This record gives sequence, structure tokens and C-alpha cells, in this order.
Amino acid sequence: MDKTILTIFKIISIIFIALAIILQIVVLVKGEEGLVGSNVLNNYILLGYIAIGLTAFFAILFPVIFMIQNPKNILKLLGGIVVLVIIGFICYSVAHNTFNLEQLETLKTTAVTSKWVGASLYFTYIIGGLAVISIIFSGISSFFK
Repeated sequence: MDKTILTIFKIISIIFIALAIILQIVVLVKGEEGLVGSNVLNNYILLGYIAIGLTAFFAILFPVIFMIQNPKNILKLLGGIVVLVIIGFICYSVAHNTFNLEQLETLKTTAVTSKWVGASLYFTYIIGGLAVISIIFSGISSFFK
């Protein structure tokens, strides 16, 4: 089954690569002036949307399939989600708006949006820091194994 899936993905990848190459050659041949009023770039963008859509679909589908095959992983997933929610709550609680009303008006935003942006930045810093720490830890622990 895994070999069949891998073969299907290779074929789909080759088709997408071939279409992208063909569209790129058409763009290069037509030049900038030839693309005005042409649908070539629209097709290029459509190809990108299809690729992103398929990627998102399979990124959601395969974890669900693997969780159904091994239900014990659902508890690990739920534990990870709980940890992320707790980190998110802490980040939102710590974040605050640092702009005055004039600055908010200049930026065309609100205090709530500013707080959400601050919380998102804190969340990104924490998750990034945890990722770096886990990489360092796994590197060090591999020396002792």
C-alpha cells in the first residue's frame, strides 16, 4: 500500500513539474509584452492553487488515516493540542497593546488587533525556542546513545 501511494505521488509530482516547466517556457518565449492580456499567468497561478489545495488536503488526510490505524496516537495529539492551547492562553494573557490612540489610527488598527499580534509574536518565539531546544537536546542525547 505504501509503495502504491509513493508511486502515485511521484506521478502527480512529475505531472505538476512538467506543467510548471511548460508554463515557464511559455512565459519566457512570450516575454513581458506577450503576457499582457494572456491567460498564461492565470494558468500558472491556478496550477499553484491546485498544488496548495492538494497539499493541504493530504496534510489533513494522512494524519487522520494514521490516527485511525493507531488510536493510541490520538491521546498524544490531544496532549500536544492542550499544551499549545495553554501556551497560547499564556501568550495572550501576557501580551498588551503598546500603541497610543494616535499610533493605532496611523496604523489603521485597533488595540485588540495589536494585542493579538503581540500574542502571536510571543507564541512564535516560544514555539521557535522550544524547537531549537529540542534540536539541541536530540543532538546532545545522540552522543550518549
